Amino acid sequence: MSSSACAADQIAAEAALDGVYVIRTSVPQVQMSAPDTVRNYKALCEVERAFRSMKSIDLKIRPIHHRLPDRVRAHIFLCMLAY
Repeated sequence: MSSSACAADQIAAEAALDGVYVIRTSVPQVQMSAPDTVRNYKALCEVERAFRSMKSIDLKIRPIHHRLPDRVRAHIFLCMLAY
């Protein structure tokens, strides 16, 4: 097979996946189905918008710098509860 035929095959294989994305999670399928996984992934934009709202001109929460993982998680959790 020539290199141009191989390249054409590769391009065709990649074109078949256009518009397709893969979401991988460590959550067992028993806990969250594939459609639920996709829905939750798409809902991340709402979480990101809320976080931007909290940290920007809407609520004017000043930056707080944490170094320990537990404190970072606690801070984010409290911000989400406040929102």
